[in-house]
Amino acid sequence: MRDGSLEERFSRRDAGAYDAAFRAFGGRMHSSALRILHDADAARECVQDVFERLWRRGGSYSPARGSLEAFLVTCTRNAALSSTRAGRRERQAGQRLHAPQQYTMEEDPIERERVARALARLSDGQADVVQLAYYKGMTLSEVATELSIPIGTVKGRLSSALRALRRELIVGEPA
Repeated sequence: MRDGSLEERFSRRDAGAYDAAFRAFGGRMHSSALRILHDADAARECVQDVFERLWRRGGSYSPARGSLEAFLVTCTRNAALSSTRAGRRERQAGQRLHAPQQYTMEEDPIERERVARALARLSDGQADVVQLAYYKGMTLSEVATELSIPIGTVKGRLSSALRALRRELIVGEPA
């Protein structure tokens, strides 16, 4: 059942309408989030975040576009899915950081030699940037400082060096 006055008040950001909408639709929003997040506390937090974001942003809801309930449940579902994706990305990043190194160049002297030959074909500027960024683990800012060149130059040299290395090592064309 649509409550036109609640929807109109909500669209005008009436604080009482937000409270009434929470009482009327909070349970459905929580259920929607819970189905995605599988955690009651995370689902409650998700619903609160949705209301907070809508309050701060304002003007997101228009009664002409549909029911307030559908809008709130959709916002909650989207927020829960975003939270799930963000959590997945964090877990994957953590796994990459903590995963044991499966392969190192030291284990394969032939591959190490191929890479050394490909690196030797790069210009001095490109080779320096690759050495510092990949072998010494420096950030691009640190490389720029070390070489006393602008960070844009570091990015350009690194990009062209990686293209050349990819061509030679993967495609098989000399750089």
